[in-house]
Amino acid sequence: MGCILKIHIKTLSNLFIGGAPKSFEIGGIDQWTAADEDGFPCIPASSLKGALRAIVSRDTSEKAAEIAEWYREYLRREKESVCARVLSLDKQKKEGMERFERRYDSAIENASASYLFGIREFNDTPKLFFNDLRVTDRNQEPKKYFSIDAKTAIDSNGLEPKSNPRTYKAVKTGVEFEGAIEFYGFAEDENFIETSKAYIMDNLEKFNSGIYRLGNSKSRGYGRISVTFPDWDGGRTE
Repeated sequence: MGCILKIHIKTLSNLFIGGAPKSFEIGGIDQWTAADEDGFPCIPASSLKGALRAIVSRDTSEKAAEIAEWYREYLRREKESVCARVLSLDKQKKEGMERFERRYDSAIENASASYLFGIREFNDTPKLFFNDLRVTDRNQEPKKYFSIDAKTAIDSNGLEPKSNPRTYKAVKTGVEFEGAIEFYGFAEDENFIETSKAYIMDNLEKFNSGIYRLGNSKSRGYGRISVTFPDWDGGRTE
């Protein structure tokens, strides 16, 4: 049985997530925030994933340790199972088995809660799949959701520092987005699904403090968001 965590995000300040430049539009825009195929602003899956992964990588809580231990046990079982299958098929593959085992041993030794986002060199482990977050209200013209901001940067490439004004097309404050995170490959352990879901919710809620922000230009005040979960009925436990 799979699991999907629905997410609702509201911008509490202007939001800028570097998108592809659109030099053909008149108006002198230097930097564009990400937009979807219809021209509405969006929060790309990769942006939320990267920001959340950075938060999780710093987490040293008991829940993080519990998730790390679950992955250690998972990888130990996988190592034993795969090694047995390989050796039963071809005894000549014993030479390459040491390298294979070292890869597993390294992953087991370095297990962390960040494995929820995938494990390097392991393609089919339980992990999170992120989807783009889209604007919830699409009844207005796309341009209504954007703000044109002028920011001054310092260009120090020459002999003397010079101010370099740049124009940003960012998402306005108060814009709401919705999307989802899918829990892939967790079907064998429903208890761990709930543990992982609660853990991800806890870390997503850290955005609500304002310390953690989303996107670029955070030092310029961009990227403050609030995160809620539309399907949460209040039954989550600590």
